[in-house]
Amino acid sequence: MTRHTAAQLAALLAAVGIGYSIATTLAAADLSPLVVVACTAAVFSAVLSLALDLAARMTTRVFRCSRCAFSVRAQHTDAGESRRWQETAADHPRHLGDYRS
Repeated sequence: MTRHTAAQLAALLAAVGIGYSIATTLAAADLSPLVVVACTAAVFSAVLSLALDLAARMTTRVFRCSRCAFSVRAQHTDAGESRRWQETAADHPRHLGDYRS
């Protein structure tokens, strides 16, 4: 299991756990079933969206140029591809005052 898949699974389990907690709390409050379903779905989708966004940020690598503001964001890269992006970010033609621009 990759790191990204594990982070997605953890996000889903967190959303299900929080959604279940909200559903049981609202059901105990003697509310209409439609209100319980609507509130639970809203909380579940919000938590899942936030958790998947955090999981994507955890698995994203950012390669920056040391001389300017150029950067590259990459996901699901192996060691060779990470090295290639690192070299690309370090030596690109957009450097200010660079003769190749």
